Amino acid sequence: MAGRRKKAAKPAKGKKGKEAKAPKEPKEIKPGPPVESVMLIVTGLMLIGAIVVLDFVKGRDYGTGMMFAGKYEETE
Repeated sequence: MAGRRKKAAKPAKGKKGKEAKAPKEPKEIKPGPPVESVMLIVTGLMLIGAIVVLDFVKGRDYGTGMMFAGKYEETE
């Protein structure tokens, strides 16, 4: 069984050649914050989170800590 052949595209009537577009100016890339400052913020947040989690574990397991001391003995 032979495959179908596509007909050649006909040129559009009444249209002249496309006008040449003016070349676009390259987009100006705006620099973001430097990597060092982003890493500084992320590291600070991770350290604060680690301190809170460790204090939570101390309060839950041992009843000591700065923020969570004695909170779990009251509920039981």
